[in-house]
Parts: sequence; C-alpha cells; structure tokens
Amino acid sequence: MYLTEWGHLVVDDYGVFLRKRHGRILLVFSDGSKKEFALRRIREVIISGKVGISSDLLKYLANNGIDVLITSSTGRPLARIVYARHGGTARNRYEQYKAIEDGRACRIARMIIAGKLSNQVSNMKYYSKSRSKDRSQSKTLYEKGNMIKELKEKLDYIKTTDLDECRKEVMSIEAQAANIYWDGMKIILGKYGFKERLQRRDRSKELDLANLCLNVAYNNLAGTVWKYVLRYSLDPFQGFLHAERPGKLSLVFDLMEPFRPIIDRFVVSFLSRTNMDRLKRMSRAEIARTLSRKYYEEFTRSSIDYKARKMTIEASIFWFVQDVVSYLNGRKTTIQPPYIPW
Repeated sequence: MYLTEWGHLVVDDYGVFLRKRHGRILLVFSDGSKKEFALRRIREVIISGKVGISSDLLKYLANNGIDVLITSSTGRPLARIVYARHGGTARNRYEQYKAIEDGRACRIARMIIAGKLSNQVSNMKYYSKSRSKDRSQSKTLYEKGNMIKELKEKLDYIKTTDLDECRKEVMSIEAQAANIYWDGMKIILGKYGFKERLQRRDRSKELDLANLCLNVAYNNLAGTVWKYVLRYSLDPFQGFLHAERPGKLSLVFDLMEPFRPIIDRFVVSFLSRTNMDRLKRMSRAEIARTLSRKYYEEFTRSSIDYKARKMTIEASIFWFVQDVVSYLNGRKTTIQPPYIPW
C-alpha cells in the first residue's frame, strides 16, 4: 500500500479494511495496525489486493470525484466506480456511435495506428542509436524502423469508409509492423528470456520476465485510459479499431495503441535498472506489484513533449482523449497522438 506524490492511493495488501474517518481515509490491517491519509491528498484509489471498503467511504469518494479502480493482482482493470454526474455530455457518446456509420471511425482508426507506428519507429531508432558500438545490431534496428515507416505510409492509401473493411486493412498493416517491431525488440529484451510477444491469453506458453512486465504495464495503462474515456462520457465498449465484444473495453484498447511503444521503453528501462538476481527471487505477484508501483510513481509522472509543451504522460492521455472528442464534435480535423523522439 502506498500513496504517490500525485495522489494515487494503491492498496495492494490483503485483509485490509478501508473506511472514512472525519476528513481522512483509515486503513485497518489484518494485524490490527492502522494507517491514515488525508482525503484531500487523494485523486484516485486503485485496489489490487483483497480488501473491504465501507459504503460511507465509497459515497464520499464518488461525491468528491475521486475515482476508484479495482484491478487484478497483475493490474488488469476489472471495475471502476465513478461519480454519476462526473464526465462530459451525452453528445460525445452520440457522435461516437454516429462515427461508426459515417466513415469517421475509419479515419480515427488510421490516425491512432499511425501514431503507434510512429512511436515504434522512434523506439527502433532510439535503440539503434544506443547500440552504436555493435554495428550489426544498430543497423538491424535502424532498418526495421525504416520498414515500419514504409508500412505507416500505406495507411494513407486506405480509402474505404466501410468500418469492417477498414479494420481489416488497418489491422493488417499494424500486424505486419508488429512482426517487424517485436523481431527488433528481441535484440533489446532477449537477455530477459524474450523470444516473441505473448498476450495474457496465451495460456499454453509460460510467460518470460519481459512479457510479464509488458502485460502488467499495459494493464496499468488500460486503467488510466479507461478513466479519461469515462471523463468524457464515451462508451468504453464501442471501439473504432477493435471490434466490440461483450465485456471488451474496445475503445480503451484503441486509445492505448499510441502509448504502447512508450510503455515498451518504460519496461526496458525498468528491467535494465532492476537487479536481475533480486527479480529472479521474486514471485510473479511481487514483480507485478513492484512494476505497478513504478508505473504510478514514475511513469505517469514522467514528462513528455506534447502539443508544444511539456506535460506528464498521464496529462497527455487526458489531452489525447480530448483530441478524439474534439474530432468527433467537429472542432478539429485531425487527431494528434503523442510522439516520443528517438
């Protein structure tokens, strides 16, 4: 359990009970010990452990616009509690649904993946530059960056407005770029056992350390993006790129895409700065808790250049979702995903 400088209260303990006491949140642990935090310091409560929480505290958090996110032990978002009056207008959701029919959804999907591929190119060239002493590796990574750049340019040639057809074409380009990108990332992550990108659903294969960390960090990112999707009253289940399925946060997964390469760089940094002997002695749950802590304490607060000014990565997520909303409402003619320089 910890409270970050920016107000994320993360409760990853077991057997804890949370309740409100005056203007503070009181945590009572299974051994009888207690800890308190001033509620004015808290912007969001993230619960990944097994805890109890009083209805009085839940009402206070909701009425004061303090989000509550419930996740699995690996950070996968399970539920979010938000204030009923908190968020944008119904018009945002109306335009979101309308965009599915009038062709705007396809343009949004193309712009989102263009942003992702730009950041993948940046990562390949960033790691190429950092491996200048190994000319073979450096050249391979640089060339892979150029290959992804060429694929990105093909997005401009997609002219269909039929969403199903558009999804096929965009996802085909994205999949080709992913094969090139993760083949390059094997050079960077190979010493951590990385051979291929494995999803959480790949039950038949044992997750290596790098894939475990990537999955946990992506889970954390999904929770953050979900928060701002709801702030603008968008439907998190109706995506532009990812097809809707019951229980699938399709729009959240859409809007995560340009940030995934940024997460990749964060995970590489985390692994390179962490003692490997210590990591090998940790359980998967302990690794997930450690990485999640780094995510909330460091990654979301890291600076990024976006919209001609420096801001935190979490702020860039907020402004990026606002960009999408502005496009839907006709206030902008394009969407600008965040870009990380190489």
